[in-house]
Amino acid sequence: MKKLILGLFVVLAANTFAQTDAKDQTPKDPKAKAILDKLSAKTKSYTSITAKFQFRLVNKTEGIDDKQSGTLILKGEKYKVLLNEMEIVCNSSTVWTYMKDVGEVQLAEVDEAEDDAIFMNPKNLFTLYETGFKYVLDKDATKDDKAVHVIRLYPLNPGDKPYHTIILNIDKAKMEIQSLEMKSKDGNTFIYTIESFTPNKAYPDSFFEFKTPEGVEEIDLR
Repeated sequence: MKKLILGLFVVLAANTFAQTDAKDQTPKDPKAKAILDKLSAKTKSYTSITAKFQFRLVNKTEGIDDKQSGTLILKGEKYKVLLNEMEIVCNSSTVWTYMKDVGEVQLAEVDEAEDDAIFMNPKNLFTLYETGFKYVLDKDATKDDKAVHVIRLYPLNPGDKPYHTIILNIDKAKMEIQSLEMKSKDGNTFIYTIESFTPNKAYPDSFFEFKTPEGVEEIDLR
């Protein structure tokens, strides 16, 4: 669950690659790349990002439709994710995962060399297309009364991934991600919807440190 929540952030879920039409097989659609480059450049210009989001897990076959809300605070390589029963804090070198329901904190090192590292840091949400994906501008549409670009991303090595498709809805006027939908091979669909987005709020570095509460078990995985 930790990786799935972060991977909007990408996050991050058919044992075979989804069948697509000829347009979808375009390795890197230049129209999609132009939009994604603008999104990436704008995002990188911010000193920080504060976003409230809704996470939704849907599996129609199993009758699952679960929702939870959270907040993401991102500053460079540092981030904090606040959920109902979980808090994830990273100071750029250490990641603390506080699972409130079991009274446990796990400490781990940030390892950008790992294969799934792109999904472990929320900052990668805005640049995930740069490595390991082909993508296509599917269409322009209206979603929640807003004009959006709909871009589909497909992993270049689908056999190695638990998901087969990522769909980005990008607000055309603001050039911001409105929602991200990840379709997994096991029938689950993970939907992340950005409910509010505030750039450039000031956060001291100490905001991205974590002190284990008294009485909570600490497990050091470093």
